[in-house]
Amino acid sequence: MTDDAEAAFSAVADELRVRILRELWDADDPLSFSELRECVDVQDSGRFNYHLGELRGLFVEQTEDGYDLRFAGRKLVGSLHSGVYTETGGMVGPQSVDGTCVLCGSDLEAVYEDQVGKVDCTDCEVTIIQTGVPPAFVDGREDDLAAAIDGYVRTTSRSLLDGFCPTCSGPTAGHLAENDYGPQAVVNCERCGISFSGLAAWVAVDHPAVLSFYDDHDRSVRDTALWHLDWLADAEWVDGAAGDRATVEVRLDDERLRVTVTDDLAVTAVDRAQTD
Repeated sequence: MTDDAEAAFSAVADELRVRILRELWDADDPLSFSELRECVDVQDSGRFNYHLGELRGLFVEQTEDGYDLRFAGRKLVGSLHSGVYTETGGMVGPQSVDGTCVLCGSDLEAVYEDQVGKVDCTDCEVTIIQTGVPPAFVDGREDDLAAAIDGYVRTTSRSLLDGFCPTCSGPTAGHLAENDYGPQAVVNCERCGISFSGLAAWVAVDHPAVLSFYDDHDRSVRDTALWHLDWLADAEWVDGAAGDRATVEVRLDDERLRVTVTDDLAVTAVDRAQTD
């Protein structure tokens, strides 16, 4: 795998090759050899052919209609557009956030810096949400950074729980763990080894039972910022000590919903009842 990775990176370790990939990305249709050479403005046909040849196979394919990007080429140019390899990301914020810390009740603020977006408590300095995001994430979202971070975390979380690593697309597997804030959901990628963790109740945010519960009370859990979901911090171990099951209770109006999460991060029991 190491040799393959080195070969792939060396194939694009030239400014002309990157220009070729960008021109193919911008083209509406496959380009002929001469059209592509004209686009990158290279007079030496032999030099151009050599560098194009280094891209063929993994990044570029030659068809009857001309040259076009393969999937790997599109992924590479997409990552360049994201700015993750070419920009530091700068800084946006801190911005005040509509909501309070679930632990101490103090104000929250959102900030994006060095390709990391997060929502922090201004008093106890607890980080409510933190995620790595490329610079392109900020474009057009500077005025409501908190909502953008919330949406990004929900999207990547859903991918993780559905079994797809947002970093490498490999398979993921999860389990429950204990820390200072109670039961945690930990998800590991079985391919790249990246590990993600969050509150155990996070598993239930998009569960059909929770979505239906909110809908029946004329509310939307998906339109509610994560820091407004107080119950996310309320998960408890079923037997009172760290084990293989955790439970969380959601209360709306005069009704409550209790959800049980097993060690493999599956929701196996849902109990809904009126409150006194």
